[in-house]
Amino acid sequence: MPRILRVLLLLFVISHSIFAIKPKPKKKKRVQRTLAQVVTSYNRQKTFPLKVSKSGRFLVSQYGEAFLVNADAGWNLFHKIRLEAARTYIASRQAKFFNTIFLQLLPPEPSDRNAYGEAPFHREGDFAMPNEVYFNYVDEILKSALARQMLVGINPAWLGCCRNGWYDVQYNVGPENCRAYGQFLAARFKKYPNLFWIMGGDRDPLRETVAQRAIAEGIKAESPEQLLTFHAASSHSSTDVFPNENWLDFSMVYTYFRGKENVWTTEMPQVYESARSEWQKIPAKPFILGESQYEDENIGSALMVRRQAYWTILSGGAGHCYGSSVWDFKEDWQQRLNLEGAVDMAHFHKIMLGLPWEYLRPELSDNLIVEGQSIYGSEDYISVGVLPNHRMTLMYLPSGRPLKIDMEKLKGSNLRAVWINPRNNKRWIGGYFKPKGIKELTPPTLREDWLLLIGNIGKK
Repeated sequence: MPRILRVLLLLFVISHSIFAIKPKPKKKKRVQRTLAQVVTSYNRQKTFPLKVSKSGRFLVSQYGEAFLVNADAGWNLFHKIRLEAARTYIASRQAKFFNTIFLQLLPPEPSDRNAYGEAPFHREGDFAMPNEVYFNYVDEILKSALARQMLVGINPAWLGCCRNGWYDVQYNVGPENCRAYGQFLAARFKKYPNLFWIMGGDRDPLRETVAQRAIAEGIKAESPEQLLTFHAASSHSSTDVFPNENWLDFSMVYTYFRGKENVWTTEMPQVYESARSEWQKIPAKPFILGESQYEDENIGSALMVRRQAYWTILSGGAGHCYGSSVWDFKEDWQQRLNLEGAVDMAHFHKIMLGLPWEYLRPELSDNLIVEGQSIYGSEDYISVGVLPNHRMTLMYLPSGRPLKIDMEKLKGSNLRAVWINPRNNKRWIGGYFKPKGIKELTPPTLREDWLLLIGNIGKK
């Protein structure tokens, strides 16, 4: 699309369409297609493979359209369930507007097998002896995801927080074998444009730094278009542990919340704290929230996962990953596909795609909200994103309360405030204002979380 048309479209969105609700797309009939047909279709659309935007702030399609990562953690799919069940999972996630899934390529331990009784390697822990039958199943998952326009992030060999089997395997086989393993994976799966790689796995590399770098470099050498990132330990990001790697295309932040028990650090930052820190790094890299609190594990809740998603985007992030107990595919996993938070992530995706989200940046001065923002570092803090020209702002309130807004910090001839319910995407007009003075705004209810959108609408 020519640049001038993109600029005109963006201005139209900001001025007229930022408050609109997008229609729900019609369900498509399931059609069995060959990989060649699926790839041909995608070559026309030019969605995948993704690449990094020129600004270094988000991911884009081949046409340069921003891609908001709305991911689901399905980590143990490859070794826990069979193909038809996996297709059910993928279809369910697509129906809730997830566009990405995260998976671990290998079972937790070298001796483990998948749901068909197949091990990934003919000799336990030997990267040089891949079992083609095992990897054929991976083909089917990637093909099914591609047919449903879904991105897949795969971890080649999970490090694990507590030294699982692949932790030792990577260290023991040596960097040359790790590099050859990365080359094998890239050569084997580079035909899938919807694939990217997640290195690491719930752990900083430490003694495995050389092995992880070798796998990543092997992948990049064989398939340079496929993006790579790194899943570090909680409270760290990819660029904390690999700050200067040519193969690292985008970053993942991983944190929970202050005061979380049974974590390795007592200074666990809030999601928005980690995100704002990542956004300020130079040079800029796109980042997403790779992992945080899962909805139905420990003290998780739908409110928590909503907070995490909006905090990330309004702090400069390019997407996030939602998590629930579905990741482990226990007996009741299909009953947990429709958790409240998963439904909320569909609303999150639709709300953000109705806005120029990719141009929002964190309002670091904290002077737009005069009263009501709460204490920085608390779970009730309001994250604020603004457009660079200050003609639009979006705020996320973890709980409803009256706010006093300094309208003079915003630009435009006439401003409109809209309250958005993140649980159902319903909207209420909050008022019309000139960009002058301090205005008090109160959400429709004081019991729940809210989004507040204020934007220029021109003449009124």
